[in-house]
Amino acid sequence: MRTTAAVATVLAVTGAALAWAPAASATTTECVAQPLGTAGLYAEFVEKDSTRHSDSEGAVAVGGDAYFGDPKQPSGFSIGHKLTGADLAKLPGGRSLVVGGTLYANQVVLDNGTGIAGKVVDRSTPGQGFGVDGDKVAQGASPVDFGKEFTNLRALSTGWAATEPNGAVASSGDGIFLTGTDPKLNVFAVNAADLEKFRAITLDVPVGSSTLVNVLGTSYDMSTSATYGVYYENLDGGAPVVDDYAVPRDEYRQIRSKLLWNFPQAESVKKNYTSWPGTIFAPNAKVEMGGKNIGPGHVNGSVVAEELVTVPGAETHQMNFTGCLPGEKTPGPVVTPETPKPTDTPVPTPPATPEPTPSEGGSTPTATPSTPGGSASPSTPAGPGEATTAPATTPTPAPSATPEGDLATTGSAIGPGVIGAAVAAVLVGGGFLAFAKRRRRAS
Repeated sequence: MRTTAAVATVLAVTGAALAWAPAASATTTECVAQPLGTAGLYAEFVEKDSTRHSDSEGAVAVGGDAYFGDPKQPSGFSIGHKLTGADLAKLPGGRSLVVGGTLYANQVVLDNGTGIAGKVVDRSTPGQGFGVDGDKVAQGASPVDFGKEFTNLRALSTGWAATEPNGAVASSGDGIFLTGTDPKLNVFAVNAADLEKFRAITLDVPVGSSTLVNVLGTSYDMSTSATYGVYYENLDGGAPVVDDYAVPRDEYRQIRSKLLWNFPQAESVKKNYTSWPGTIFAPNAKVEMGGKNIGPGHVNGSVVAEELVTVPGAETHQMNFTGCLPGEKTPGPVVTPETPKPTDTPVPTPPATPEPTPSEGGSTPTATPSTPGGSASPSTPAGPGEATTAPATTPTPAPSATPEGDLATTGSAIGPGVIGAAVAAVLVGGGFLAFAKRRRRAS
């Protein structure tokens, strides 16, 4: 296993590369609420470039260039549907969108708040769309110092990687089980290569506790074994509960909001179609959400990455990290994960494939702006876990009106057996990727 330059630099500076001191630097340090600082205010916090489609329910910050929406896909991008006035007041400059470089925009809508970018370029097709809807994105200097923020975030990531695990990692068949009992903080360490082998990930921790999962290795690809779900141990004693936008109990949402996946060494993190709960914390990595023949996949949490690339349909939801993690930044050596221990715990079965739910009139409602930057017809979103059918025509797109999930299905409700069908649906026509402006959605 090789260590990234960023990690090696931090270790060299501290002189801790050859010393073992995980307990002193992690387990005895008082945990800190909102440990991510400024980054913790955003659903997407990216140091360099970002390529996005569909929508993010929260705030978005990009230090480099942002490629939002694409007339060739066709796709748009909406931002901030779930942001409240209190959320906006905490953001640097009060901006729900920050782009340090150039914003290349096709049908970008800010549902709440305003944006700022070093430069804005309208890359929509003349007469068929708009770059940014309304006068909501100003050109100017970024209110976020991305260099400073990511220096701090990388130090946190490396320091957390030295935290002594207190949770157990076990495996059975193609399932892996993360079990912790600490009421405050449960820490796990697992090799990325091991995590890739499993198709179902089950988390069993006390409600109200924070969870840190250190995933060690230079790359992680969720499609290696086609992971089909991240699950919570059932609080009622039944079958494990798969993560989705609308999990059945608030207790599962509490666990999700305090869950952080730390990738301190990773230079590449790839998601498949499976819903991923918690924060993806990969400050040295290019994070990819979905890809060719994979499906989009959502994050029910936030993403912190060096670079972010997604396919149309992939979303980040406004479920920012609310847990408490050690605030100590002095790194010790990265903990070497143990091989998952065998267990006879039954592996969760894949979620059922939902039947398509036709919208009224038999096709997915779409939006067609009357003029570039003009208004759009409202759209009726699918419910959590529901699917919509692809329309036969190819209307002009506008950003997503689906607050609870992607445009075809939500979260992990889509199973491996329908990936080919989902990809085929994407190729049927641009109508499947059509988007409607949420803020003009009928009440």
